[in-house]
Amino acid sequence: MASGLPQFENPSDFETFVAIQFKQLGYEVEMPEKNQRGYDIELVKGKERIAVQVKNYKRKCNLSQLTRFIEFLDLPIGDKFTAGIFVASNGFSKPALAAIESDEPSNLSLATCTHNGLQFHYQPTGTNSASPASPRESSDQPEEPESTRYFGVFTCKGGVGKTTVSAHLAGAMALQGYDVALLDLDPDQNLKKLFLNEEETDEEDQDASIYVPSPRRGKLGASITVYDVNGWKKVEDDIKIVICDCSPVLSENPKDLIEKLDYCIIPTTLNPLGIAKNAGVITRTFEHIRAVNSKAEMFVLLNCYHNTKAFAERNEILLAALDKKITEHQKKDPKCQLIHPDFAKISRSDKLLYWGYHIVDNSKPQLAFTSHGGRSAPRTDFLQLAEYLEDHTSIRDCFIE
Repeated sequence: MASGLPQFENPSDFETFVAIQFKQLGYEVEMPEKNQRGYDIELVKGKERIAVQVKNYKRKCNLSQLTRFIEFLDLPIGDKFTAGIFVASNGFSKPALAAIESDEPSNLSLATCTHNGLQFHYQPTGTNSASPASPRESSDQPEEPESTRYFGVFTCKGGVGKTTVSAHLAGAMALQGYDVALLDLDPDQNLKKLFLNEEETDEEDQDASIYVPSPRRGKLGASITVYDVNGWKKVEDDIKIVICDCSPVLSENPKDLIEKLDYCIIPTTLNPLGIAKNAGVITRTFEHIRAVNSKAEMFVLLNCYHNTKAFAERNEILLAALDKKITEHQKKDPKCQLIHPDFAKISRSDKLLYWGYHIVDNSKPQLAFTSHGGRSAPRTDFLQLAEYLEDHTSIRDCFIE
């Protein structure tokens, strides 16, 4: 929902407007030099020294923008601040809110600036009552999609993380409050094995499912239910998000289901084999899907991405080579693209590598979203993927604003 504020043509005018709000709340306000990286306003009250990032966007602020501000607070340059506040003119995307509410950062607050003052979407637990404002209440339930949206996760090569991506993209949607149907089209039925409780494994007709708690305390979560290749047509009508873990033998996927797909994700690893022979594995997957479905938008996603300085040069060379091949393919099929890792990728992660260990130790099935030090890289990555898809497709159009 828009805040009703006038549109400020000059960003500094909006910063001044926000600064006035904080002054009225008893903060001493210091305006740093123009083009100061990392923050726009500095607040002082007693022992508190708070960095404020201000964004006057027509759209909701996204997870990438919040992540950059969080990283700034963690850098040595941010050490002088006791906390940070991110202020937006038009609120925050659902993936961004889900990520923050799940991670529960102790040094970050999120607020929207309105004519009635600062309204907070998130504040750390135990925040002093003298903080700027009480948390803003939002709807208990997400807006429902007007029609069912079908996602397919494809590859004609094993070992690239197709099943892991399918399950955790479903998890990202569930964190935003949407019940998800996860269709297990792979003959190995790995999703069903990973989602069934130990005591349910002998029940052949049992639909495996897990419950994903809401990141908001006291609010109802969402469920992910797994259906097999023979049971997908019994998906409940009120399930509006369907994600298909497709068979690597492309011809074995039900044609009538492939025709329904709105979006297809092709995971790949960034290594020489991933781009060998003109990225043939990827382009063959594109062509197979397109032979059956003329409407689907297709995205190549980098999985198990190792983003360190030691690998930076190799990554850059391999990424350029892969991008070149996909750009060439776009000339005959413009509805396919590579998601650049700066915008969304799935990072190399021990949590994802060992996901499914509960099969061995008989613990409760769960996604690899558990936090370490208040954060979860897989959870953030998959929420960022969900957000990228919203921003670069017509998915957003199917949600009621």
